[in-house]
Amino acid sequence: MPIIKPVFTATSTVTGGITVATATSVTPAPARFTVFVTAPMVAGGITSIPAANFIDDTGAAITTLPAVTANSYANVYINGVIQPSSVYTLSTTALNIDDEVTVGAPVVVEFVTHTATSTSTPTSTLGVTTVITT
Repeated sequence: MPIIKPVFTATSTVTGGITVATATSVTPAPARFTVFVTAPMVAGGITSIPAANFIDDTGAAITTLPAVTANSYANVYINGVIQPSSVYTLSTTALNIDDEVTVGAPVVVEFVTHTATSTSTPTSTLGVTTVITT
């Protein structure tokens, strides 16, 4: 006699969906560095300011300037006037200005770095109905 096997068929139906709400915030982090131009910085039609001559906002000496990255930018101010980026070259070791800056003039380099954070919250309205038939 052959073995008798039960046969079951299960059919599931999925309804609903999933929605995702995402909140993103971008936070700027500024840092400023100041120097007063001295005579040794000015020569041959240019002004070259080594990074070690700058101080930060707390008055502390620094050794290097921050690097400009894809999420940041830098502004250079001479006597409080913002300068076009075409008149200076900025690196982590120096600021070179394509002109002679007056001795005693304040030079400020401002770096702004942006940090982005996102939080996603999914909401499910899924429902599953399963029917088993024999």
